[in-house]
Amino acid sequence: MTQEMWVDLHVHTNFSDGLLDPAAVVASAKDLGLSAVGITDHDTIAGIAEAAEAGRRLDMEVVPGVELSSQYCRRDLHVLGYFCDPDNTRLLKYLRLFRDERQHRAERMVHRLNEIGVHIAFEEVEAKSKGYALGRPHIAEVLMDKGYVETFQDAFRHYIGYGGNVYVEKYRISPHEAIALIADAGGLSFLAHPGPLIDKTMICDLIKAGLDGIEVLHPNLTANRTRELQDVARENGLLISGGSDCHGGRDGRLRMGSHNVPYSLLDAMKSVRQERVCGASQPARCPIVSGARPDP
Repeated sequence: MTQEMWVDLHVHTNFSDGLLDPAAVVASAKDLGLSAVGITDHDTIAGIAEAAEAGRRLDMEVVPGVELSSQYCRRDLHVLGYFCDPDNTRLLKYLRLFRDERQHRAERMVHRLNEIGVHIAFEEVEAKSKGYALGRPHIAEVLMDKGYVETFQDAFRHYIGYGGNVYVEKYRISPHEAIALIADAGGLSFLAHPGPLIDKTMICDLIKAGLDGIEVLHPNLTANRTRELQDVARENGLLISGGSDCHGGRDGRLRMGSHNVPYSLLDAMKSVRQERVCGASQPARCPIVSGARPDP
């Protein structure tokens, strides 16, 4: 009997807001017995080369990805892009813009913190990012170091999260623009972990814009929601994907590989991409999967 192969197609490194560097992420995936790991940092592809090198060294398949921030109907939407050309001019231009906007956002939040008597320096936040993409987690780390909060979650709850005292809106594009960017770079676009507020009408609108698939396996999705999303994917001939959204333990758990995401989903993704490049025949896109967290 052939042993089932598992993958995790949604993992973050310290090039965005994860704790582990790309080589450590790949090594952890290898230790967990995964057959492939997707590197999907927020709005950057800078960590992929390091992950790929570690993959070659450890004989571990690395799937290049990115998670683009967007907003639609006043709701945050993330769009995952897989197999994008890392030299694509249009994509790189957007990522540079987002990197600059991310820094400006952090500067504004630090300024607001200082105004309310929470004295941290932007240079301390920069040091936490180690020259990579700045984000709110780096501000949270400094707040913890200075004793202003006890936990990572407290920093978001009281200061930098939605409704927090110093929250600043993030620069976003529309999901339609994100899908177009990914397509222009030769990649496959997936709607990331769409919750119940993202209804079928919205998803179908994005399908018209060229969406290739939906992430149906994710820690935040219930079993019922996974079934609903699979139905939408099947009805519209979409690919499906899944992953842990692991950030290396910032939430107290590693959780990489926590969902049973079969390698067959990755196979289908690669086949569709190959079809576009070489005109190969198209496989069935939406197999039934399991592994979502149970409904309460």
